[in-house]
Amino acid sequence: MKRDVLSEDDYDEVCRVIGDAVIVLSECGHETKRAEITDLLQRTRHHRAHDERDEQRMLEHAIRLVRP
Repeated sequence: MKRDVLSEDDYDEVCRVIGDAVIVLSECGHETKRAEITDLLQRTRHHRAHDERDEQRMLEHAIRLVRP
């Protein structure tokens, strides 16, 4: 996914989501490789399937951006 697909605010939010995932993985003693980050984001998206559409959209963009 290209960065220019997102508005600047959305891109900032996607980066925040990815950064939060890296922090969670690191604090739990896990690797912070792209595949691990993607897996965590996918599980989060699955667990939050009924949350706001904007949150789901940000998770989907983050997954596309990080996916190996």
